[in-house]
Amino acid sequence: VLNSEAVVSTQSTGDVKNYRVVLLGFTSILAMPVSVITPVQNSVWLGYGGNIAVLSLPEMNVKEEHLFDEGERALVTHMVPVGHGVWVACRFNCILTLLDTKTLQPLQQVNMEEVLKPVSQSYGFTTIIRISAVLCYNNLLWVGTSQGALVTIPLKSLSPSNTAYVTEPPPTTETTPMFAMRGEARISLHGHQGAVRYILVARYKNEKKHFNTATGDAGKRRNECTKIVLSGGEGYISYRDMDAGTLSTIRRGRIIRGFTDHCHMIAWDVSGPSTVVS
Repeated sequence: VLNSEAVVSTQSTGDVKNYRVVLLGFTSILAMPVSVITPVQNSVWLGYGGNIAVLSLPEMNVKEEHLFDEGERALVTHMVPVGHGVWVACRFNCILTLLDTKTLQPLQQVNMEEVLKPVSQSYGFTTIIRISAVLCYNNLLWVGTSQGALVTIPLKSLSPSNTAYVTEPPPTTETTPMFAMRGEARISLHGHQGAVRYILVARYKNEKKHFNTATGDAGKRRNECTKIVLSGGEGYISYRDMDAGTLSTIRRGRIIRGFTDHCHMIAWDVSGPSTVVS
């Protein structure tokens, strides 16, 4: 809600009137909207302003509060858990931060401007890069930006001895979180003309007939679960088909027109090798 309060309802009752209000923050802090809610292991994390509150389960009491960003306009917009860490980002920011789930201390930071710097000129990026969408899936960190670019960064579990932590000494954890291999980041040749609005995973059942190599028979039909990653945003761009000048002209034109193009969706088949399917 808009005043640093979280409304907790008991799902089993089915009564929407049966709820209680949890107050976040302190009386000295101005009321700020709750912008994101994410389940993390045995707790629920809430972002409000530049702060993160951790609610215990099943009591739903405030267990801990953490000041993530001191900026006056700070607003936590993304919290994506993976392993024993949570990737967090704020609006108007290009930095992803990995927080430890137990201590809430920063373990690693990824600056998306630095990741995209090698292709900024060829891709026609003329404005400041901001993080607009985040997904962790299949040991990959998917990041969408305000420029419409999509980046995947491999995630690996590393020991404290070969990891550059943000804090010194590194926090003690029972299980090491998944860290981003920034040097192995891959920038997609397919993107959006405007900001990437969302990245999500979709699953659907696909009926296939399996051939029996031993008998030569067609075999029985079997349902298999196919998984795809979807991104949505304004317009579509194929970076392999356009030069930097054309890309910059398209983006300037979209700003002048007020982003009037219809929303486009890009899908990647993640069941096998990474491939754009539509």
